Amino acid sequence: MSKIKITVNGNSVEIEENSTINDFIKERNVTGKMFAVEKNLEIINKDRYDSEVINEGDSLEIVGFFGGG
Repeated sequence: MSKIKITVNGNSVEIEENSTINDFIKERNVTGKMFAVEKNLEIINKDRYDSEVINEGDSLEIVGFFGGG
């Protein structure tokens, strides 16, 4: 497989072509249930993570939420 370049939280990253958001999350060991993924300025519902393919030039923002006080 070939690699593609995307932007993740402002940083240039190379990933495998035809990766889904779920593939990316697993590869990068993103854990927890309290995070959101935005792809090209659109928040992606978790039920789409398995089917949403990341393409060359896409921009992802991954934001985690946590409580405290």
